[in-house]
Order: sequence, then C-alpha cells, then structure tokens
Amino acid sequence: MRPASYFGCLASLTATVVSTWNNFDLHPVLAPSYDKAELANIVPSTNVNLDYGIDGLDIPEDPLSSVSIHLQTNQPTVLLEAIGAVSSVSCSRNAVSISFHTADSFQHATMAWPHDGKFYLITNHLGNCDAWSERGIFQVTSLSWDTESMTVKAQTQKTTLANIAMSVGVDFAHFQDTTSDNNGNITFDEPGLNVASNFTIPAGTVIFAEEPNFSTVARGGYLSDAAVIRGHFDFNVPGQQIQSLWFNIDAAFFGNLAVTFNLTGPVENSNFAFTPGTFLPSTVNVPGVFTLTPALHWVIGADVGATGPVVHNSNITVTIPDGHVHVDFLNNTNSRAVGWGPRFTSSVSTEKASSGHVSPYVDFSVDLTLNVLNGLYNVTGGIAAKPQLINEINVAKSQSRIRKTNHMLSLRNVTCNSGFELRSDFNFSVTAYVEDKWEMSLYNTLIPVADECYHF
Repeated sequence: MRPASYFGCLASLTATVVSTWNNFDLHPVLAPSYDKAELANIVPSTNVNLDYGIDGLDIPEDPLSSVSIHLQTNQPTVLLEAIGAVSSVSCSRNAVSISFHTADSFQHATMAWPHDGKFYLITNHLGNCDAWSERGIFQVTSLSWDTESMTVKAQTQKTTLANIAMSVGVDFAHFQDTTSDNNGNITFDEPGLNVASNFTIPAGTVIFAEEPNFSTVARGGYLSDAAVIRGHFDFNVPGQQIQSLWFNIDAAFFGNLAVTFNLTGPVENSNFAFTPGTFLPSTVNVPGVFTLTPALHWVIGADVGATGPVVHNSNITVTIPDGHVHVDFLNNTNSRAVGWGPRFTSSVSTEKASSGHVSPYVDFSVDLTLNVLNGLYNVTGGIAAKPQLINEINVAKSQSRIRKTNHMLSLRNVTCNSGFELRSDFNFSVTAYVEDKWEMSLYNTLIPVADECYHF
C-alpha cells in the first residue's frame, strides 16, 4: 500500500503554495433547511442539521466550501440558532437561560419543551455559551419559566455530540449527486475544498545516487498541482461503525522535468526516488465530530538498471488539465476515474550506452486522513497519478538484457547490428487506494515515443 518504500535521498527545494486556497477556518452557520421565522423550529426533534462555513463565508445558501452535519439524536433536541424569536441566551455553570421577544414563541416553547427535561439544547455563540467556532451541547434536566420576562431557565449538564448522537452524516462542500450520467461519465460541477502547491527544482540538484556507479542530476524542473475535494460519510455511533465513506477529487497538475542519468558501471535493478515536497493544508476540523486532513505529495523517481556505463538525458513535460476520481473507501469496485488524458512532450538522448533501462517518473498523490469522533474511526486513502518515461537501451551483440519489473516493453530481436537501440514509451497511470486495505488502478495508458537505432 502507499506510500511505497524507495532507495534515495531528500533534496532541499524551493516551495510556494496558494495559501488563500488552503486555509479552512470553520465557523457555525445556520443550515439553509431552517427558516428562523417558523415556530416549528421550537419543537424538539431527533433530526438536527449543523452547517459550517469555510474561509469566512457567512451566506448559508452559498454551497462554496462548506460542511454540513446531519445528526440523529437519542433524545429530542432544540437548535436555538434556528429560532428567530430567541432574543438572548446566557450560560452559567449548570444552567442555560433563553429569553424570547414574542409572547407566541414563549408560549410555544412552554407547550413543546418537556417540563421534566430529557431533551438537548444546542447553542451557537449567543452570549457566553461557547467559543466562536464551536457550538455548545447541553443535556436539560429541568425547566423553570418566567412569564413576565418571557425567559426559560434550563438546568443543564454540558455534554458532547458523541454522547447525544445515534448517527452522524457529514457532507463536505454541499455536494450534489455525483454518480454517473447515462454515458458513464462522472460529473463534478460543485465547489469544494481547494488545495494547491508548487515546487521548483533547481538546476544541478543531485536527486538520487548509489555509490560508486550511479547518480542522477536534475537540469531543472517545476511541479504544480491543484485539487478540489468533496465527500460524504455516515457513522453509526452506538455501533462505532462507518456505514458509507467516499470522496470526489478533481485534480490538475503540471510537471516539467529534465534529468541526466550517469552510470559509470553496472547497476542492479533498483527503484530510486526522492521527495521534493509534501504540502499539508489546514485540517478541516469540527471539534468533537471529525477532522479531515488533506496532504499533497510529490515523488520524483526512476527505475534503473544496466550492464555497464550509460549517460542518458530525458526531458518530459506533462499536463493533466481535468482529472476526476470517485474513491469509495468501503467498496473499491465503486471507485472510478474520467478525464485523465495526459498532454505531454518529451525528448530523449543517449551519449554512452550499455544494455539497460533508465526510466524517470513523477508521482503526485492526494492523501485524505479522516478521524471521526476523536478516534472512534480513522482511515487514510486517496489517489496517485504517475507519468513515466520508459527508456530501454539494447546494445547489439550484448549477451545480457536488464529488464525492469514494471511496465516492461515488449521483447523483440535487436535490429541494430553495429550500435544500440533506444526505445522510449510514455506511461501514465492513476491509482486509488486506502492504506492497509486496498489499491487499484483506475486509468492507464501507454504511448510510444521513440524507437531508434544509433550506430557507434
């Protein structure tokens, strides 16, 4: 499972990020399903919707970058922010006082709220009940009423969402149905959680080496990525069981890489790699409910092996403008990908040749780590996109051929009788995975690039 183990080293690179896309500061907003003028919102219910805005958005009807939580509670619950007639809320150590500004709403509460308690109040930073970015949850044990001031005082004990919930359903970014259309295409047209990063690879960087016979130097490079994330999960609280979990990821990336392989002697088949950077945007966090931590990873690597000296140059530029993936963490057969057709240019040259292969690649991945109810459920999964140039060098009259383990080019007779044959293909793959559970290929293409004979 990902991440893979590699031979290699780390390099110090220049990194910049689009910070305005990567900060997820959540704060409570009223869910659009509630009309504050409706007296029905005073009646306790076991179904409660809690929305959170991201990046300072206060307009609940705007679906951009928001989180919606649906609770089924084990006792009826009153969401105070949904009652427009509430004029003030104040909290003390063991009580919550709620004042109404209309007689009708106060009278409605006296009839609807159980006088023996046994229901919950949820507050939302009115008065001193909770922090700005949080809601308060209180178990009511008894009520007292002041008709003159239209105030009800509830004796309470503060509790947590985990204690009151039978089930928790969470939508990231107010998604619409994103199953497939009649043509089998996935349609993603909703805003979501936006993340992006950029890395520059300075010319002259030794990106990996193996003494005494091998080193690879970058002659320059630039890596850029962006992803938009939406998703959903349902969690059964008493059973501590996840019942559904999936993410839709829209991704785009650009990679430009020029490398020189210098082999002064034989090198055994190996996979070399180094990490130019990992970017961790802000965690999406609703205290006591869940945390979602995105991570963007880059790996530059190569499959290398040769019978003797090789000096080889590879240049590759790849653009993926519009890739979409649906990853079902619980049922991998529901995962699918569309739109990943790569645009690429490449060039290869060899100055010194022995039979072997020198095949550079770039691996870009989006990891999503989800923690539900303070560790009752934890999982990490995501996608990885990997463009690779597969370069094979076959020297005439050589008695040995070094073959790489993955993406082997088809075997055939060497036709260069007085030189060497250079064959190059471009391979691009997209993989979905859930760590320690499953990994599967969603997209793969192999495109011929070069098949030339060079005379000594």
